[in-house]
Amino acid sequence: MKNIMVFSGTTEGRKLSYLLSENKIPHTVSVATDYGEKLCDTSSYALIKKGRMEKSDMESFFKEENIDVVIDATHPYAKEVTKNIKEAAEITSVKYMRFVRSTDFESVQIDNDKIRYFESSEECVRALGETEGNILLTTGSKELSCFCADEEIKKRIIARVLPGTESITLCEKNGLSGKQIIAMQGPFSYEMNMAMLKQFDIKCLVTKQSGRIGGFDEKYIAAKDYGTKLFVIGLPETEKGNSLKEICDELGIDYNSISEHEKKMGIALIGCGMGSDNLLTVEAKKYIEDSDIILGAERLIKPYKARKEKRPYYLASDIIPYLEKICEAQGDNIKTAILFSGDTGFYSGADKLSKALNEACNSGRIKADVKIIPGISSVSYLASKLGENWNDSNILSIHGRKDKDIWKDEVEDSVITNEKTFLLLSDKNQLKELLEMLKSDKFNGCVLYAGYQMSYEEEKIYKIQCDNYNANNLDKELKDGLYTTLIINSLSKKDKNTNTISDKDKALSVYFKDEEFKRGKVPMTKEEVRSLSIAKLGLKNSSVVYDIGSGTGSIAVQMAAMSKNIKVYAVEKKTEALDLIKENSRLFDVKNVIACEGTAPEILYNLPIPTHAFIGGSGGKLSDILKCLYEKNSNMRIVINAVSTETMQLCMELEKKFNIKNFSMIQLGITGLNHIGEHHLLKSENPIWICAFDFAG
Repeated sequence: MKNIMVFSGTTEGRKLSYLLSENKIPHTVSVATDYGEKLCDTSSYALIKKGRMEKSDMESFFKEENIDVVIDATHPYAKEVTKNIKEAAEITSVKYMRFVRSTDFESVQIDNDKIRYFESSEECVRALGETEGNILLTTGSKELSCFCADEEIKKRIIARVLPGTESITLCEKNGLSGKQIIAMQGPFSYEMNMAMLKQFDIKCLVTKQSGRIGGFDEKYIAAKDYGTKLFVIGLPETEKGNSLKEICDELGIDYNSISEHEKKMGIALIGCGMGSDNLLTVEAKKYIEDSDIILGAERLIKPYKARKEKRPYYLASDIIPYLEKICEAQGDNIKTAILFSGDTGFYSGADKLSKALNEACNSGRIKADVKIIPGISSVSYLASKLGENWNDSNILSIHGRKDKDIWKDEVEDSVITNEKTFLLLSDKNQLKELLEMLKSDKFNGCVLYAGYQMSYEEEKIYKIQCDNYNANNLDKELKDGLYTTLIINSLSKKDKNTNTISDKDKALSVYFKDEEFKRGKVPMTKEEVRSLSIAKLGLKNSSVVYDIGSGTGSIAVQMAAMSKNIKVYAVEKKTEALDLIKENSRLFDVKNVIACEGTAPEILYNLPIPTHAFIGGSGGKLSDILKCLYEKNSNMRIVINAVSTETMQLCMELEKKFNIKNFSMIQLGITGLNHIGEHHLLKSENPIWICAFDFAG
């Protein structure tokens, strides 16, 4: 095995040492200061050699330790150190490799008209003599003597240096007072740079052309936004060196596995709880603090500082294109935190975004590892405040819902059936509508608790007796904002002392005869086919179903009658059929059928995300309809009725075109007994194929 030595003191050097340790390769790391030692990898595979080395020291060490390969990962401005390492390696016949720092600026659009470039520090000092106002010097402590030689310039300098003894000593040695020294370890975010520019009223910021890794982007944007002049000392020369792949090949590290990891962005979807920083989990807080980029609704990201930038993005349509650009420009080791209120798994936008991100990763548009960090939901918070358990409750959300008639039926059914019902509401108007509904005699004795601005200073929990409250007084007291409510009905039908199955746990089964429906001249699925097709859908209490090519609405009505909580969207393009859907819905008193006029798949894009779909008629667009359904939910259940051999053939080829599972296909032939005069004759209906399957994600 080769004896390896890494001259570090930079991000690249620390990264290389970490990779060596990960691959269980012993090596020596050279750092100049105590502070540099503290930043090093603490692995047992890394031996730290602290202290500055002259060329003669290097030669001696290379010989004594039988060093085979030396990797120079020092700062690009450490010209003298690089010269010494290279010469010492040549004299001792040690292989020399130079790990070159990237100086790409692809992550931001640079306007060179806003920047003045200088070949040397001396040239920059002469230009500073022609300026006025305070100077933020971010070129490091070793360059101080050049900038402090001019007394007038020295008075205006604020020096940002590393928080090590050597750096601070050099500041004092060059005559800088304590108020002129900022001793901090980067990386520095845009917000941090902006705060310093404002705090010290900086008129000119001096930096080196250190690239993205050196924090150039954040300095440039802050200077531009604050109106500060930016003086940049360019690289002394275009360095030639070795790529990470070349170094890995030399050291026996599998570059392919490392390069894939290096190019991946870390993305975390984080539940922030109710809003207070005190309710963040330790894992969530640490991830946010370490993140380069923070995204989310403006009120959520406001308290936090990103190393690079924050953007008020919370929709997939904004986030995905943005992350694509970031990955293309600088995907390696970027950490992104995307913030959501409450818990990521509880009525959260995290679910939809997670699917969109995974799809983007699978298609290669984004290279990232996506993780989800849960938070504290409003329900668990309110329950804890009230001293109530919530494991025995029913939980619903009517937040943002426009189908008032349907959600009122759902809430009514839940409150009557359950002792405890938690509800997420959009605003105080929805709360007033809810209270107006609960005034009914059937809810006598019900108590409603409404939590407002929970975890914030404005937090308030209202206790309202549903059958005895003053609407006018309450209206004046309620404030705009989100509400989470708990309705307690001590007289609910739920019997805790028996082993009977509650209404919400019963199997969903309904059978309607054909003659019970209004039909007109519109075709209708026969009752036996209808019942078997619905059974194969496997509906649940909370299902959202598309009935595509609904006809008379017999399928839609029978599904809706199974539970008030099921939502059925009956899609039909014919006016006569739409009238029959509405008439049959009234006839069977089902309020959870929504008649939708239009042609599939076009109309489907505007409907809520489905969990199930029944396709009774496709108008020759079966493939397009299935593609649309897959885009909306890649894990839903589908049942198709096929009468023609062409549709049957398409069904048989589905496994080749889509990623599906649990595929089944049966032919159903119905033969009935007809009474004609004194005789009974058999009459067969046209055979029909029933195809059922699940999308497999």
